[in-house]
Amino acid sequence: MKCSICNLNEADQTGAHIFPAWMIASAFDHKSRTRGYEIIYAKYPLDSKLPFFGNSVSIDQIKDQIGRDLTNEEILNQKNMFTVDNLWCRKCERRLKQVEDYFLETVERKINDFSNCNDTDRIELNNSNNYLIRLFLYSIIYRASLVRFMGFTLNYKSAKKLNFFLNNYIKDDLQSTLSFISSSYRKDQLLKYPIRCIKTEQEANSAGLVFVHNKHNKPYCLIINRYIIQFYGKGNQANFKPNSFFGISSIIKEAPEFKNYKEEVFRIGLINQKLWNNVMSSLFNSQVSYIMRNHIRRFELMHKLKFGYMPDKTLITLFIKELIDNDLPLGIKYTKEKIVEAMNRAIK
Repeated sequence: MKCSICNLNEADQTGAHIFPAWMIASAFDHKSRTRGYEIIYAKYPLDSKLPFFGNSVSIDQIKDQIGRDLTNEEILNQKNMFTVDNLWCRKCERRLKQVEDYFLETVERKINDFSNCNDTDRIELNNSNNYLIRLFLYSIIYRASLVRFMGFTLNYKSAKKLNFFLNNYIKDDLQSTLSFISSSYRKDQLLKYPIRCIKTEQEANSAGLVFVHNKHNKPYCLIINRYIIQFYGKGNQANFKPNSFFGISSIIKEAPEFKNYKEEVFRIGLINQKLWNNVMSSLFNSQVSYIMRNHIRRFELMHKLKFGYMPDKTLITLFIKELIDNDLPLGIKYTKEKIVEAMNRAIK
Protein backbone atom coordinates (compact mmCIF):
# COMPACT_ATOMS: atom_id res chain seq x y z
CA MET A 1 0.00 0.00 0.00
CA LYS A 2 1.30 3.44 -0.94
CA CYS A 3 1.71 6.23 1.60
CA SER A 4 -1.53 8.23 1.93
CA ILE A 5 0.43 11.46 2.20
CA CYS A 6 3.18 11.39 -0.43
CA ASN A 7 1.74 8.53 -2.53
CA LEU A 8 5.30 7.54 -3.42
CA ASN A 9 6.73 5.30 -0.73
CA GLU A 10 5.32 2.20 0.89
CA ALA A 11 3.15 2.97 3.93
CA ASP A 12 5.59 1.39 6.39
CA GLN A 13 5.10 3.56 9.49
CA THR A 14 3.50 1.65 12.39
CA GLY A 15 2.27 3.03 15.70
CA ALA A 16 1.96 6.52 14.23
CA HIS A 17 0.06 9.08 16.28
CA ILE A 18 -2.79 10.86 14.52
CA PHE A 19 -2.10 13.82 16.81
CA PRO A 20 1.34 14.41 18.36
CA ALA A 21 1.80 12.47 21.60
CA TRP A 22 2.73 15.62 23.55
CA MET A 23 -0.50 17.25 22.42
CA ILE A 24 -2.83 14.63 23.89
CA ALA A 25 -0.74 13.11 26.71
CA SER A 26 -2.28 15.07 29.60
CA ALA A 27 -5.79 14.13 28.49
CA PHE A 28 -5.23 10.46 29.31
CA ASP A 29 -2.49 10.45 31.95
CA HIS A 30 -2.27 12.99 34.79
CA LYS A 31 1.53 12.90 34.62
CA SER A 32 1.44 13.70 30.87
CA ARG A 33 3.56 10.73 29.89
CA THR A 34 3.41 10.31 26.15
CA ARG A 35 3.17 6.56 25.55
CA GLY A 36 2.27 3.46 27.52
CA TYR A 37 0.41 5.08 30.44
CA GLU A 38 -2.81 6.05 28.65
CA ILE A 39 -6.28 5.16 29.91
CA ILE A 40 -8.58 6.08 27.02
CA TYR A 41 -12.36 6.00 26.98
CA ALA A 42 -13.80 6.14 23.49
CA LYS A 43 -17.36 7.31 24.00
CA TYR A 44 -18.97 6.77 20.65
CA PRO A 45 -22.76 6.44 20.75
CA LEU A 46 -22.72 2.82 19.55
CA ASP A 47 -19.27 1.87 20.79
CA SER A 48 -19.31 -0.37 23.85
CA LYS A 49 -15.71 -1.47 24.11
CA LEU A 50 -13.55 -1.53 27.21
CA PRO A 51 -11.21 1.42 27.77
CA PHE A 52 -7.79 1.23 26.16
CA PHE A 53 -4.98 0.67 28.66
CA GLY A 54 -1.39 1.47 27.73
CA ASN A 55 1.08 -1.35 28.34
CA SER A 56 2.58 0.45 31.36
CA VAL A 57 -0.74 0.93 33.19
CA SER A 58 -0.61 -1.00 36.45
CA ILE A 59 -2.90 -3.92 37.29
CA ASP A 60 -4.31 -1.92 40.20
CA GLN A 61 -5.26 0.94 37.86
CA ILE A 62 -6.97 -1.49 35.49
CA LYS A 63 -8.93 -2.98 38.39
CA ASP A 64 -10.00 0.51 39.47
CA GLN A 65 -11.49 1.08 36.01
CA ILE A 66 -13.13 -2.29 35.24
CA GLY A 67 -13.15 -4.12 38.57
CA ARG A 68 -10.93 -7.01 37.39
CA ASP A 69 -7.93 -7.96 35.26
CA LEU A 70 -8.10 -7.98 31.47
CA THR A 71 -8.49 -11.40 29.92
CA ASN A 72 -5.92 -12.60 27.39
CA GLU A 73 -8.47 -12.11 24.61
CA GLU A 74 -9.23 -8.57 25.79
CA ILE A 75 -5.52 -7.76 25.84
CA LEU A 76 -5.18 -8.93 22.24
CA ASN A 77 -8.21 -6.83 21.20
CA GLN A 78 -6.98 -3.61 22.81
CA LYS A 79 -6.65 -0.83 20.22
CA ASN A 80 -5.39 2.71 20.76
CA MET A 81 -7.76 4.93 18.75
CA PHE A 82 -5.02 7.58 18.45
CA THR A 83 -2.48 5.45 16.61
CA VAL A 84 -2.54 3.90 13.16
CA ASP A 85 -0.45 1.41 11.22
CA ASN A 86 0.61 1.49 7.58
CA LEU A 87 -1.26 4.58 6.44
CA TRP A 88 1.78 6.72 5.70
CA CYS A 89 5.51 6.18 5.34
CA ARG A 90 8.38 6.72 7.75
CA LYS A 91 9.78 9.50 5.61
CA CYS A 92 6.53 11.48 5.84
CA GLU A 93 6.42 10.80 9.59
CA ARG A 94 9.88 12.40 9.89
CA ARG A 95 8.90 15.31 7.65
CA LEU A 96 5.79 16.09 9.69
CA LYS A 97 7.78 15.88 12.92
CA GLN A 98 9.61 19.06 11.87
CA VAL A 99 6.49 21.19 12.12
CA GLU A 100 5.28 19.29 15.21
CA ASP A 101 8.52 20.13 17.02
CA TYR A 102 8.39 23.72 15.82
CA PHE A 103 4.89 24.22 17.23
CA LEU A 104 5.89 22.46 20.45
CA GLU A 105 8.78 24.86 21.04
CA THR A 106 7.10 28.03 19.70
CA VAL A 107 3.60 27.71 21.11
CA GLU A 108 3.06 24.84 23.53
CA ARG A 109 6.11 25.46 25.74
CA LYS A 110 6.03 29.26 25.55
CA ILE A 111 2.35 30.11 26.01
CA ASN A 112 1.40 29.00 29.50
CA ASP A 113 0.64 32.24 31.34
CA PHE A 114 -3.09 32.93 31.62
CA SER A 115 -2.79 35.45 34.46
CA ASN A 116 -3.80 38.34 32.18
CA CYS A 117 -6.52 36.36 30.41
CA ASN A 118 -9.82 37.89 31.50
CA ASP A 119 -12.03 35.21 29.92
CA THR A 120 -10.28 35.59 26.54
CA ASP A 121 -7.06 37.04 25.23
CA ARG A 122 -4.89 36.97 22.14
CA ILE A 123 -1.16 36.55 21.62
CA GLU A 124 0.61 37.56 18.43
CA LEU A 125 3.60 35.39 17.60
CA ASN A 126 5.82 38.15 16.25
CA ASN A 127 9.00 36.09 16.28
CA SER A 128 7.52 32.90 14.85
CA ASN A 129 7.14 31.57 11.33
CA ASN A 130 3.43 31.64 10.54
CA TYR A 131 3.92 29.32 7.56
CA LEU A 132 5.35 26.56 9.77
CA ILE A 133 2.58 27.03 12.33
CA ARG A 134 -0.03 26.69 9.62
CA LEU A 135 1.66 23.62 8.17
CA PHE A 136 1.54 22.00 11.59
CA LEU A 137 -2.18 22.73 11.97
CA TYR A 138 -2.84 21.57 8.42
CA SER A 139 -0.98 18.32 9.13
CA ILE A 140 -3.15 17.32 12.08
CA ILE A 141 -6.39 18.34 10.33
CA TYR A 142 -5.37 16.32 7.28
CA ARG A 143 -4.38 13.24 9.30
CA ALA A 144 -7.65 13.33 11.26
CA SER A 145 -9.49 13.30 7.94
CA LEU A 146 -7.29 10.54 6.49
CA VAL A 147 -8.22 8.13 9.28
CA ARG A 148 -11.81 9.44 9.53
CA PHE A 149 -11.26 10.12 13.20
CA MET A 150 -14.68 10.08 14.94
CA GLY A 151 -16.20 10.19 11.45
CA PHE A 152 -14.44 13.42 10.51
CA THR A 153 -13.68 14.03 6.83
CA LEU A 154 -12.64 17.09 4.86
CA ASN A 155 -14.37 17.77 1.59
CA TYR A 156 -12.43 16.66 -1.48
CA LYS A 157 -11.06 20.09 -2.43
CA SER A 158 -9.89 20.93 1.08
CA ALA A 159 -8.22 17.54 1.51
CA LYS A 160 -6.47 17.81 -1.85
CA LYS A 161 -5.21 21.30 -1.07
CA LEU A 162 -3.85 20.36 2.36
CA ASN A 163 -2.15 17.30 0.90
CA PHE A 164 -0.48 19.54 -1.69
CA PHE A 165 0.73 21.94 0.99
CA LEU A 166 2.25 19.16 3.10
CA ASN A 167 4.05 17.58 0.15
CA ASN A 168 5.16 20.76 -1.56
CA TYR A 169 6.40 22.84 1.37
CA ILE A 170 7.70 20.38 3.99
CA LYS A 171 11.09 19.07 2.91
CA ASP A 172 13.42 16.48 4.43
CA ASP A 173 14.82 18.75 7.15
CA LEU A 174 13.80 22.01 8.81
CA GLN A 175 16.47 24.15 7.17
CA SER A 176 15.47 22.96 3.71
CA THR A 177 11.83 23.59 4.55
CA LEU A 178 12.56 27.13 5.73
CA SER A 179 14.69 27.87 2.68
CA PHE A 180 12.07 26.58 0.28
CA ILE A 181 9.27 28.57 1.92
CA SER A 182 11.39 31.70 1.95
CA SER A 183 12.22 31.42 -1.76
CA SER A 184 8.76 30.36 -2.92
CA TYR A 185 6.86 33.08 -4.74
CA ARG A 186 3.63 31.16 -4.12
CA LYS A 187 4.02 30.65 -0.38
CA ASP A 188 1.21 33.07 0.45
CA GLN A 189 -1.29 30.52 -0.83
CA LEU A 190 -0.73 28.87 2.56
CA LEU A 191 -2.36 31.91 4.19
CA LYS A 192 -5.56 32.04 2.14
CA TYR A 193 -7.56 29.72 4.34
CA PRO A 194 -9.03 31.21 7.53
CA ILE A 195 -7.96 29.31 10.63
CA ARG A 196 -8.19 29.80 14.37
CA CYS A 197 -5.99 28.16 16.97
CA ILE A 198 -7.05 28.66 20.59
CA LYS A 199 -5.21 27.42 23.65
CA THR A 200 -7.29 26.75 26.76
CA GLU A 201 -6.32 27.11 30.38
CA GLN A 202 -6.50 23.75 32.13
CA GLU A 203 -5.68 23.08 35.75
CA ALA A 204 -3.31 20.27 36.64
CA ASN A 205 -5.05 16.89 36.79
CA SER A 206 -8.19 18.27 35.13
CA ALA A 207 -10.01 16.03 32.68
CA GLY A 208 -8.97 16.42 29.06
CA LEU A 209 -10.56 15.21 25.88
CA VAL A 210 -10.20 14.92 22.14
CA PHE A 211 -13.29 15.60 20.07
CA VAL A 212 -13.74 16.18 16.37
CA HIS A 213 -17.15 17.28 15.20
CA ASN A 214 -18.05 15.51 11.97
CA LYS A 215 -21.13 17.68 11.37
CA HIS A 216 -19.54 21.13 11.31
CA ASN A 217 -17.60 22.16 8.21
CA LYS A 218 -18.29 25.89 8.31
CA PRO A 219 -15.86 25.78 10.01
CA TYR A 220 -14.34 22.37 10.61
CA CYS A 221 -13.94 22.16 14.39
CA LEU A 222 -11.52 20.09 16.44
CA ILE A 223 -10.84 20.01 20.17
CA ILE A 224 -7.47 18.37 20.80
CA ASN A 225 -6.95 18.42 24.56
CA ARG A 226 -5.76 21.98 25.28
CA TYR A 227 -6.34 23.29 21.76
CA ILE A 228 -9.40 24.29 19.79
CA ILE A 229 -8.88 24.52 16.03
CA GLN A 230 -11.32 25.94 13.49
CA PHE A 231 -10.52 25.69 9.81
CA TYR A 232 -12.40 27.07 6.80
CA GLY A 233 -11.91 25.26 3.53
CA LYS A 234 -11.95 28.28 1.26
CA GLY A 235 -11.71 32.03 1.08
CA ASN A 236 -12.45 34.60 3.75
CA GLN A 237 -15.40 32.70 5.19
CA ALA A 238 -15.40 32.99 8.95
CA ASN A 239 -19.06 33.37 9.81
CA PHE A 240 -20.94 30.74 11.77
CA LYS A 241 -23.97 30.31 13.99
CA PRO A 242 -23.11 31.99 17.31
CA ASN A 243 -24.38 29.12 19.47
CA SER A 244 -22.73 26.32 17.54
CA PHE A 245 -20.04 23.90 18.65
CA PHE A 246 -20.81 23.77 22.38
CA GLY A 247 -20.68 27.51 22.92
CA ILE A 248 -17.19 27.96 21.48
CA SER A 249 -18.50 30.07 18.62
CA SER A 250 -20.30 32.41 21.05
CA ILE A 251 -17.08 32.83 23.03
CA ILE A 252 -15.13 33.65 19.89
CA LYS A 253 -17.78 36.13 18.74
CA GLU A 254 -17.23 38.18 21.91
CA ALA A 255 -13.45 37.71 21.93
CA PRO A 256 -10.58 39.67 20.39
CA GLU A 257 -10.19 38.72 16.73
CA PHE A 258 -8.62 35.25 16.72
CA LYS A 259 -8.87 34.59 13.01
CA ASN A 260 -5.78 34.19 10.87
CA TYR A 261 -6.29 35.06 7.20
CA LYS A 262 -3.53 36.38 4.95
CA GLU A 263 -1.81 37.31 8.19
CA GLU A 264 1.70 38.66 8.62
CA VAL A 265 1.81 37.50 12.24
CA PHE A 266 0.02 34.40 13.49
CA ARG A 267 -2.46 34.89 16.34
CA ILE A 268 -3.15 32.39 19.10
CA GLY A 269 -6.36 32.86 21.06
CA LEU A 270 -6.56 32.15 24.80
CA ILE A 271 -9.58 30.98 26.83
CA ASN A 272 -9.43 30.84 30.61
CA GLN A 273 -10.43 27.96 32.87
CA LYS A 274 -13.93 29.29 33.58
CA LEU A 275 -14.92 29.44 29.91
CA TRP A 276 -13.24 26.13 29.18
CA ASN A 277 -15.28 24.50 31.96
CA ASN A 278 -18.44 25.87 30.32
CA VAL A 279 -17.40 24.36 26.99
CA MET A 280 -16.61 21.00 28.62
CA SER A 281 -19.94 20.95 30.42
CA SER A 282 -21.85 21.74 27.23
CA LEU A 283 -19.96 19.10 25.26
CA PHE A 284 -20.40 16.37 27.89
CA ASN A 285 -24.10 17.12 28.30
CA SER A 286 -24.58 16.97 24.54
CA GLN A 287 -22.70 13.70 24.18
CA VAL A 288 -24.40 12.04 27.16
CA SER A 289 -27.79 12.99 25.73
CA TYR A 290 -26.80 11.65 22.31
CA ILE A 291 -25.45 8.39 23.72
CA MET A 292 -28.51 7.80 25.90
CA ARG A 293 -30.85 8.42 22.96
CA ASN A 294 -28.98 5.73 21.06
CA HIS A 295 -29.21 3.29 23.97
CA ILE A 296 -32.97 3.92 24.11
CA ARG A 297 -33.30 3.33 20.35
CA ARG A 298 -31.48 0.00 20.71
CA PHE A 299 -33.77 -0.99 23.56
CA GLU A 300 -36.85 -0.03 21.56
CA LEU A 301 -35.63 -2.06 18.57
CA MET A 302 -34.84 -5.10 20.70
CA HIS A 303 -38.24 -4.87 22.42
CA LYS A 304 -40.11 -4.60 19.11
CA LEU A 305 -38.21 -7.54 17.62
CA LYS A 306 -39.02 -9.66 20.65
CA PHE A 307 -42.60 -8.64 21.36
CA GLY A 308 -43.80 -7.01 18.15
CA TYR A 309 -44.49 -3.57 19.60
CA MET A 310 -42.60 -0.58 21.03
CA PRO A 311 -42.04 -0.30 24.80
CA ASP A 312 -43.94 2.36 26.74
CA LYS A 313 -42.29 5.21 28.65
CA THR A 314 -42.45 3.32 31.95
CA LEU A 315 -40.46 0.43 30.55
CA ILE A 316 -37.93 2.75 28.91
CA THR A 317 -37.46 4.54 32.26
CA LEU A 318 -36.91 1.16 33.94
CA PHE A 319 -34.28 0.23 31.34
CA ILE A 320 -32.40 3.50 31.89
CA LYS A 321 -32.52 2.94 35.66
CA GLU A 322 -31.14 -0.58 35.26
CA LEU A 323 -28.38 0.76 33.01
CA ILE A 324 -27.32 3.69 35.16
CA ASP A 325 -28.31 2.98 38.77
CA ASN A 326 -25.70 0.40 39.71
CA ASP A 327 -22.24 0.18 41.26
CA LEU A 328 -20.41 -1.17 38.23
CA PRO A 329 -16.99 0.34 37.49
CA LEU A 330 -17.17 2.96 34.75
CA GLY A 331 -14.93 0.95 32.46
CA ILE A 332 -17.48 -1.84 32.04
CA LYS A 333 -20.70 -0.01 32.87
CA TYR A 334 -21.65 0.64 29.23
CA THR A 335 -20.08 -2.33 27.49
CA LYS A 336 -22.30 -4.31 25.14
CA GLU A 337 -22.70 -7.12 27.67
CA LYS A 338 -23.87 -4.79 30.45
CA ILE A 339 -26.28 -2.97 28.14
CA VAL A 340 -27.86 -6.30 27.13
CA GLU A 341 -28.09 -7.35 30.78
CA ALA A 342 -29.89 -4.09 31.61
CA MET A 343 -32.30 -4.66 28.72
CA ASN A 344 -33.08 -8.19 29.91
CA ARG A 345 -33.66 -7.09 33.50
CA ALA A 346 -36.05 -4.37 32.31
CA ILE A 347 -38.28 -6.73 30.33
CA LYS A 348 -38.24 -9.85 32.46
